[in-house]
Amino acid sequence: MNPVFGSNGNTIRVRSGKYIDLVDPKEDQFDFSDIAGALSKICRFSGQTSEFYSVGEHCCHCAFQAIQDGLSQEICACTLLHDCSEAFLNDCVRPLKVLLPYYKELEIRMEAVIGRKFGLDFDKHAIAIKEIDNAMLIAEKIGLGRAEDVDHVTAEDSKWFMENEVRKLRPDIKCWTPPEAEVIFTAYARFLGVVDSNLMPVER
Repeated sequence: MNPVFGSNGNTIRVRSGKYIDLVDPKEDQFDFSDIAGALSKICRFSGQTSEFYSVGEHCCHCAFQAIQDGLSQEICACTLLHDCSEAFLNDCVRPLKVLLPYYKELEIRMEAVIGRKFGLDFDKHAIAIKEIDNAMLIAEKIGLGRAEDVDHVTAEDSKWFMENEVRKLRPDIKCWTPPEAEVIFTAYARFLGVVDSNLMPVER
């Protein structure tokens, strides 16, 4: 890849001061706080919302639903971190993601290295995670007022593919501030045994 102005190869600098390689990430190139901090500041739906709603809050609602469903601790932990790659690759709305096939490859690599760092197998629990994630997407559409008719857009036009096929959820969306989202996301991670009180990966 040719050098790009303002870049350092394929790496980006994360909050802890480390550099993570987007093409070939390694476990020692990031800390948990880099994930929690970034997800708390990234807005869902490419920011096309009336209020700021973070990926971090979304992850917490998904994890809470997994807990409510009585799923195992590992599945709940995987659900909390299911969008962890976005801390480094940013959130990419689904219609754009399908237009960027290489993004999916980068996402898979990033998710794999994060899974190894925290002892989580995302692939093993992919079906359970996706069921909650898809249902939460539609719940957020409704909860954030994105299902209302606007000008010339009819209710039928605003329907999303397979919207009626998912379970109906009612998350308590609060639109947390970034500091709130980071604190709560971190609390969930501790509760689910992802990290210990010193924010170190739990040995499994």
